[in-house]
Amino acid sequence: MRPVKLIMSAFGSYAGRTEIDFTEIPNGLFLITGDTGAGKTTIFDAITYALYDRTSGGTRDGNMMRSQYADEGTDTYVEYTFIYQKKQYKILRNPEYIRLGKRKYADGSLRYVKETPKVELTLPDGSVFKGKKRETDQKIVEITGLDADQFTQISMIAQGEFLKLLLAESKERKKIFSRIFQTRFYYRIQEELKKQAVQLYVKLEQNLQEMKLEMARTEYPVCENGKETELSRKWKEVSGQDIPDRDRISEILKEIIGQGSRLEKACKKEADGAQVVLEDKNRLLKEAELLNQLFDSYGQVLSHLKEKTAEKAKYELMKEQIQSGKSAERVRTEEKRYLEEEKRLTELKTQDHSLQKKLQECRQLLQELTEDQKEAVKEKTEKEIVLTEKKVRIQDAILQYESINKKQETLNKLAEEIKKYLNHARIIKEKNEILQNKNEEIIKFLKQHEDVEICINECRNKKQQTEEKMQQYKELDRQENRKEQLKEDCERAKKEAECEQKNYEHAWAEYEMKYQKFLKEQAGILALTLEAGQPCPVCGSREHPQITLLSDEAPTQAEVESAKEERDRKEKTRDIKVAAFRECLAGYQAAQEICQTLQMNIKGAPEDGFKTNWKKIMQNLGQTFAETEEQLKQLEQISEKYKALKKNQEQIAEQSVELERKERETDQRLTESKLVYTKVQAEYQTAKEKLPYETIEEAEKHLAQTVGALEQLRKNYETVTRRLTEMQNKEKELEGRSKTVKASVLQSQKEAEKKKLRYEQVMKAQGFADEESYHRKCMKETELEEAERWTEAYQRELQELEANRKLLEQQLKGKEKKDIAQIKQEIKDASEVLEQIRREYMRLHNINEKNREIRDNLRRNFEKNSGLQNQYEIIGNLSKTANGNLSGSAKLDFETYIQRQYFRQIIRAANKRLIRMTSGEFILQCRDVEKLGNQGQAGLELDVYHMATDTIRDVKTLSGGESFMAALSMALGLSDIVQNTAGAIHLDTMFIDEGFGSLDDASRDQAIRVLNDLADKDRLVGIISHVNELKEQIDHKLVVKKTDKGSSVSWSV
Repeated sequence: MRPVKLIMSAFGSYAGRTEIDFTEIPNGLFLITGDTGAGKTTIFDAITYALYDRTSGGTRDGNMMRSQYADEGTDTYVEYTFIYQKKQYKILRNPEYIRLGKRKYADGSLRYVKETPKVELTLPDGSVFKGKKRETDQKIVEITGLDADQFTQISMIAQGEFLKLLLAESKERKKIFSRIFQTRFYYRIQEELKKQAVQLYVKLEQNLQEMKLEMARTEYPVCENGKETELSRKWKEVSGQDIPDRDRISEILKEIIGQGSRLEKACKKEADGAQVVLEDKNRLLKEAELLNQLFDSYGQVLSHLKEKTAEKAKYELMKEQIQSGKSAERVRTEEKRYLEEEKRLTELKTQDHSLQKKLQECRQLLQELTEDQKEAVKEKTEKEIVLTEKKVRIQDAILQYESINKKQETLNKLAEEIKKYLNHARIIKEKNEILQNKNEEIIKFLKQHEDVEICINECRNKKQQTEEKMQQYKELDRQENRKEQLKEDCERAKKEAECEQKNYEHAWAEYEMKYQKFLKEQAGILALTLEAGQPCPVCGSREHPQITLLSDEAPTQAEVESAKEERDRKEKTRDIKVAAFRECLAGYQAAQEICQTLQMNIKGAPEDGFKTNWKKIMQNLGQTFAETEEQLKQLEQISEKYKALKKNQEQIAEQSVELERKERETDQRLTESKLVYTKVQAEYQTAKEKLPYETIEEAEKHLAQTVGALEQLRKNYETVTRRLTEMQNKEKELEGRSKTVKASVLQSQKEAEKKKLRYEQVMKAQGFADEESYHRKCMKETELEEAERWTEAYQRELQELEANRKLLEQQLKGKEKKDIAQIKQEIKDASEVLEQIRREYMRLHNINEKNREIRDNLRRNFEKNSGLQNQYEIIGNLSKTANGNLSGSAKLDFETYIQRQYFRQIIRAANKRLIRMTSGEFILQCRDVEKLGNQGQAGLELDVYHMATDTIRDVKTLSGGESFMAALSMALGLSDIVQNTAGAIHLDTMFIDEGFGSLDDASRDQAIRVLNDLADKDRLVGIISHVNELKEQIDHKLVVKKTDKGSSVSWSV
């Protein structure tokens, strides 16, 4: 990147528009000089601000850069033109500031408005990049290939930045390199590995707990006396181990399941036998119950036979009554036929009398209708001629009314048109008034909200800033919660480690005690093996006069070995817990660092009381965000309304023109319609005076009355004639019916006499002397049916009872009743035995099923544990290596390792220039890993190697001049490496701010020569300084002068 032109307006110490043309100097070294506070560094700030919306040192925000010397109406902005890869770009950027508005308030007072921050990027083809502020900032980073941190490290080395990299601790260098080389990716790899390792460890622990829970669920057979078996003791021993032995567990569990299966089969066989016994008992019970039921039935049959014998007299009487009742029933049939015929004869006589009466009435009415017909014929003949003539006259007049009506319709239409045109004229006038009122309201609204877009931009910026800060606080909240959780994990892991340490110390003391006692008792132990006449393995003597006796407290070798194994096991457990604690601690420290970094990155965060106030800050930010969002929504609604009203204003003007045109057309048509209406109205009045009736409706009314009268005459005549015909037909019908009824009466009288004779003959034939005796023997039909049913039922039941008695006597011959209660008691006893056996069988079956399930679950757990263990060994070692937690090695994590490679490259590039500046007196070197030790945050330490004395010392022991040369070399070396790392970026310009005042003449000359070589023919190197000697050594100078009205610049060659 090579600067072409820089324009500053009301920026920093520059009050007005200040332009710096960098094309006025050739390639090489140039000096920016001036008094302290004149505004030399502001030039760097302006370039950095234009590119990245921040100043070169990062200590001043762009919003703070409005000049205090500027007039209220002067705009604040920076315009920076530069060439990159032979293409020219231009950036125009302004900060947020308060300026004097172009308009005043209604009372004449001054009006101040807030200018929103904006940025505009002009591309090489002259077009302006289309995008929002954030998108434009990102586009600038894409063009330069550098972010703000990288740019200020390699292109603009600001005041105080020299020694920061040189004298920083390893931890500080790590932060610097993390921003410049973007190595945070490798830190995330470390964290991911650590997270996966912890997850695998947790899964292993969970799987182990699941196995222990499964083993605790195992059930095993118990002896009858309640004592544990050998198998159960083995299982308790193996299931109590901290690390389960898969083979041993499988072997013992197989034995438990096998023993349970054998017991289950034996119990099943016993249950089958008990089931057979119970079924035999139930069969005997059913046979006994059936036999006893037969005995009960035989007793009931005998009892019923006795009852039926007592009812035999009733049966005989009932039989006699039924016989006489049936004889009377045959007589009753003939009596019924005779009475029915008598009834029919009476009805026919009544009908004949009624017909004679109706016939007489009909003949009287027929005479009257004949007279009415004669009168109707006379009336019809006289009135029909007169009414017909009147009808014809009215019809002729109606034809003339149609012409009159057409003229009336024409007049009505013309009147409607005139009314319509008058209404249109009124509506047009009202619309015109509404449009004028609406236009006045729009003008008032537009004037009131002319600055709405400025307010929207301000509100959007405020919303964006608030939202970004809320996201920062939310991330900090999440990390703080994570840190607190990790802290709890650390405390818990620490307690567990301390507990295991105490356990280990106790086991170690126990082992030492037993071991020392075992050593002291060696003589007694050897004495146990001595035999008379055999040589002593210690002294060789064959005589043993004083044999050392073994004390009661002497431990055996097996006890000593057991104590040693217990000590080793406790030691191994302690190491595991300590390693877990260290891992938790490393995670907690990393989380602590993340929280500190996030807190530092939050702009405007409180330094004191942060932990107690940040939640309140988040709440306030949320409230501010909601209020800003609501305000923005209202402003956007106003803006939309503003735009719509602007458009409506144009439409209102168009509508006003259109209304004037319509008003002219309406007036013209109204005049024409009035003239036609007058002419047609005169013609209508002339024709109306010649008509006999006032209106066509009146004429039609008279016509309708005439036609109605004619129709009524015809109807009266037709009605009388029709009634006369109907009455004549009715007379003939009645005469025929009367003859038929008279014949039926004669026939019925003969039939009644025959049926009466038949009735008397049948009554005598059935043995009845007269009607009185016949009626006494009559029974109702229902009584007769009931009597027959009773006798039949009695005879049938008597036969069935007798048959049952004979059958039961045959079945019970030689048999006796059974004792049902005894048989039921035997079944109850057998059922209880069977139920007890079944319960035992189900218990054994459930235990076996449960143990088989446990066996399958444990098999899966062991397989899962094997896979998890392999993964944990791989991931755990990777995590320890990447996070620098390997025991016995330097605390060098993955990110630091990568940064160390960049650091070595920077040092090599820096030493090339440092050797020239110091004439080979000393160089810089990165401290070897072997010398780092186990200190935290190690790996980026810097030492000084004196070539003459072959000694190494800390870089902080350098003098002021030496520190400047070393720092300048480091800065130039960093610039070289960052350019190569960022995609072979080549920077054509570099600025260095101060630092030369600490050098002696020789060192300064050496530094200038190095910078001249750096500048060569293709690069500009600018130096800010007020060291007088530099003014003589550097030809091209940009002189900055300070006045009461602000600063100014000029080139001096």
